[in-house]
Amino acid sequence: MNKRKGESLKTVSHKLPQGFYTPFRVLDQLFGKIFSTDEIHLAKFDPVSEIHSHTIDGEADEDSLFQRAMATVDPLPAEPCKKVPLPPPAREFPRFFARDEIEAFTKLVDLVAGEGPFELSSSDEYIDGAVLGVSPEVLKKLREGYFSHQDYLDLHGLNREQARQEVRAFITECFAARRRCVLIISGRGLNSKDKEPVLKKSLVTWFTRAPLKRVVLAFASARSYDGGWGAFYVLLRKNEGKAPLITPAR
Repeated sequence: MNKRKGESLKTVSHKLPQGFYTPFRVLDQLFGKIFSTDEIHLAKFDPVSEIHSHTIDGEADEDSLFQRAMATVDPLPAEPCKKVPLPPPAREFPRFFARDEIEAFTKLVDLVAGEGPFELSSSDEYIDGAVLGVSPEVLKKLREGYFSHQDYLDLHGLNREQARQEVRAFITECFAARRRCVLIISGRGLNSKDKEPVLKKSLVTWFTRAPLKRVVLAFASARSYDGGWGAFYVLLRKNEGKAPLITPAR
């Protein structure tokens, strides 16, 4: 708000609570004195001494405030300083390492027990799948017909339920006999009612679900000379002993 000409600036004082630090508490008084239009006051006023005196008072107030604040503080004992030893290194692995080890061990147990999930891939009529963790090289060899099948089952002429029973009995028998690679012929479904490969799709479901998933390690559409897209190479797990895979003569 503007002051009229000839009016002096009035100083305003505010009461503050005791102990409240106010470094600019005298600023309004100094401002009023410096810009005062009273000639008598101007003759006696020395701004440098005024500011210096208030600064000294402020410093004294700071010292007294500090002394009051430190009154209840106990000084440290006069003993020689000692270096605080570092804590011993932790003997346990970090938590994320332990979690990774547990996850890897769980996957290994599932793989051995036949509980691991299957990883499937397909294009057009081609389908293959393997338990998660099986080497891609093994699946590649199975796909290329590198492993000679040791037995086969032809499902032509069977309905879905008959085929399911036959496949379950066949794979169980082959596993018990320690055969590792077998061939199952399902057909492409070209002569079915809706031209749909019902048995072919059902085989993928049976391979990847209990009880056959505990025995089947991988499967892939066969080569043309073994039935092509209407047949599957099926790689079975090892049954206790070491039954070597039979490979064709090169």
